[in-house]
Amino acid sequence: MNKYMLLLFDREEAFNEMSPEDMQKEIGQHMSWIENLGDHYDSGEPLLPDAKTITGKNKVVTDGPFIESKELLGGFYIINANSLEEATELAKGCPTLGLGGSVEVREVMKM
Repeated sequence: MNKYMLLLFDREEAFNEMSPEDMQKEIGQHMSWIENLGDHYDSGEPLLPDAKTITGKNKVVTDGPFIESKELLGGFYIINANSLEEATELAKGCPTLGLGGSVEVREVMKM
């Protein structure tokens, strides 16, 4: 099996509109989904919204995420799958999609 990273992109408004109860429900949905992944699940973590971006040869540092972004990288999962297609099918169950977010699936390069 290969490792695949699922990058979770959330709509910023979705979280601004959530009550604490809604947030707990969302977390519960993620925990349930992880349980259902079984041996496919490797790891994952949510990310805090504050960020810094370093760009180019001059190493220019800017605050991020960028203002023009409508989606924020909210977290990631690492899963095990036999192919990109299988990983993509598994990613379709991610609760982030129910909030109008998106999931990018990428294979982790073996080094």
